[in-house]
Amino acid sequence: MYRNTDNWILHSDVYETGTGFELFVDLPGVQREDIELEVTPLTVKLWGVRKMLCKGATALAIEIQTGRFQREIHLPYRVNTASVSAELKSGLLHIKLVRLKPVKVVVPVQSEED
Repeated sequence: MYRNTDNWILHSDVYETGTGFELFVDLPGVQREDIELEVTPLTVKLWGVRKMLCKGATALAIEIQTGRFQREIHLPYRVNTASVSAELKSGLLHIKLVRLKPVKVVVPVQSEED
C-alpha cells in the first residue's frame, strides 16, 4: 500500500502589498532545516523534502505526501534580494519581499550626422 509521492505540488498564495509581495506556502510537517529558499529579482525558488512521519513501522495507508518538492514563483516586478525575510510557523512559510522602485534611464539618441 505504500505510495511514492516524490515531487508533490506545493500550494501557495501570493499577495501584492503597498511595499512589495507576501507569499504564503503550505508546508505542514516540513522542518525548517529541510527547506531551501532562493530569491532573484524576479523569482522565488523553493525546494526541500518532507520526510516520512513514522519510521520503523508498516504503513497501512499513506495519504500525506512525502518526498521532494520544488516550486518556482515568478514575480511581476523586481524585488530587493537584500531585504527578504522568511518565517516558518505552524506549517506555513511566510516570505516577505520588498519591491524595487523602477529606475528611469534617459538614453541619448544619436544620428548618423553626429
